[in-house]
Amino acid sequence: MSLPKAVGKFIIVGSQVMSRAFIQAYKQMVANASQQNTGASQAGNAEKAKVARRGEITMREAGDILNVNTDPLNKEELEQRFQRMFKINDPKAGGSFYLQSKVFRAHERLMEELKQNEPEETNEKQGQQPQT
Repeated sequence: MSLPKAVGKFIIVGSQVMSRAFIQAYKQMVANASQQNTGASQAGNAEKAKVARRGEITMREAGDILNVNTDPLNKEELEQRFQRMFKINDPKAGGSFYLQSKVFRAHERLMEELKQNEPEETNEKQGQQPQT
C-alpha cells in the first residue's frame, strides 16, 4: 500500500470515529437537558442553576463543608467549626489555600443566612409578624 493511500485511509477512518463520538456526545447532551427540564421542581432547579452561575454555594454545601447542621443553625457551633477548619487549612501551616477559601465562603454563606433569619426571630419573640 502506498503512503498517500495509507494517509488518506487514516484520515477517513479518523474522521468517522470523531463524527460518531460527536454524535454520541450531542445525544447525551440532549438527554441531560431534557432530564433537567422535566424535574418535579423546575423552580427549584432554576434557582440552583442561578446560584451556580453566580458562583455562590448552597446552604447544604456550606453545611457540608463546615460539617454543621443547617436546619437549626447554631452560631456558636458555626464559629467553632469555622475557626478550626480555617486554622487547619492555613497555607502557612501546610494547608491548602483552595480549601481555606472554601471554608471561608461556606462560613460567609451561613452567616448571611443567620443575619437574614435574625429579624424574623426578633419579630416572632415580640409577637409581631415578619415584614416582607
